[in-house]
Amino acid sequence: MWDNVKTHIKGAGKCLLSYFMAAVLAWAAYPLIMIVLIGYIKPDLCLSIYTLVTFLIYLVIGYQLMHGFGEKDMKPYGWARYPLKGLVCAAICYVIVSAVGCVIVFVADKYVVVHHPKFVIETLNGYLKLAVYMPFYWILRLVEGAPREICPVPDVTYLRALAAGLLTLPAPAFGYWMGFRGKRIFRGEVKNPLLRRLFYSSPKKKG
Repeated sequence: MWDNVKTHIKGAGKCLLSYFMAAVLAWAAYPLIMIVLIGYIKPDLCLSIYTLVTFLIYLVIGYQLMHGFGEKDMKPYGWARYPLKGLVCAAICYVIVSAVGCVIVFVADKYVVVHHPKFVIETLNGYLKLAVYMPFYWILRLVEGAPREICPVPDVTYLRALAAGLLTLPAPAFGYWMGFRGKRIFRGEVKNPLLRRLFYSSPKKKG
């Protein structure tokens, strides 16, 4: 029983790691965009494009980590091994991220909404709610439409946060399923070391 719990926690940890890396990467270029590029391109447009790219990178990382996890589960271990295990692990990650995100949204809406004659506190509220949802900036913008005058960043509501988070499920689930079944996106041997490392955690077995 405990082995089954541990293996699911391990899988969920890999999903969390991939999402954490995406969130850090999504915020990493924010100072550059706001300071250097603000005179050449609208920050909102730049953030939308950049976060879409980071989300695509997340898909690759999530797939790669769970593909390796699935490959290891091909061996006859004593813990639970089944094709949808990657989806279950991704769902655990989704619940954790959503819980943290909803708490942040609650705190931001309750304590970081201050009307001041000289300061626009609503912008701080918007950015705080994006703390863990910056990788979804692009889709939140698509849902909301044009930037608002007071707060240019898209608003993160509970429903939007929960809906956007569902996008984290397919890549890890598919990656685990492919690894567990011994399948690979490229059937032949991938000679390029970068592509091998991107899509597979271990060398392709011969024979």
